Amino acid sequence: MASDLDPQFQEGDEFFQQGLALSKQGRWKEALNAYKESLRVNPGNIQTYFNLGLVYYELGYDREAQEAFGTASRLQDRSCVR
Repeated sequence: MASDLDPQFQEGDEFFQQGLALSKQGRWKEALNAYKESLRVNPGNIQTYFNLGLVYYELGYDREAQEAFGTASRLQDRSCVR
């Protein structure tokens, strides 16, 4: 899991850190819940959407993975246009 795209949101986000740790252990459903909580706290976190997409992919939820990746892409595009 990549974790360096949006560091200002991740440093104080223990849900993101929990999701990252759980993903590294292959505990996908638990990671999914942690990333969803992370998005509740920081809804604009591009990296969380990206990681959420990876978790959905690992769980076989292709449509949800595509949606999460799409959201990450749209947020990334917005942050580049300033």
